[in-house]
Amino acid sequence: MKYVYLLITLLAFSLSGLSQIYVGDVNINKKQDLEYIEIIGLTKNFNIKVRVDYGQSHPKTEEIRDKSGTIARSNNIISILNLMYKNGWVFVNSYGYGTNSENIVRYLLKKEK
Repeated sequence: MKYVYLLITLLAFSLSGLSQIYVGDVNINKKQDLEYIEIIGLTKNFNIKVRVDYGQSHPKTEEIRDKSGTIARSNNIISILNLMYKNGWVFVNSYGYGTNSENIVRYLLKKEK
């Protein structure tokens, strides 16, 4: 019976390591109090910047990386949304606004349980 508990524990720990998304140096999938995040896409003069707001005081443009350290192409919103989905984040809502020279689209994502 001890072996069954040990096997279940090892399996649980190994599965928790599968979904890892780093924003800068922060693994947002490991933050216990984090339920929602917002991906902010800023387009200005055909240049796209992406920010991830997970509740930090000043969201800034930082690299978004997966568990292997591969940097997501931050000039492509859809590739980032796909990466987030593969790592346990579900799309909730989006809205956009802007001016003649700058457009901003915000995507709300929820951590899948």
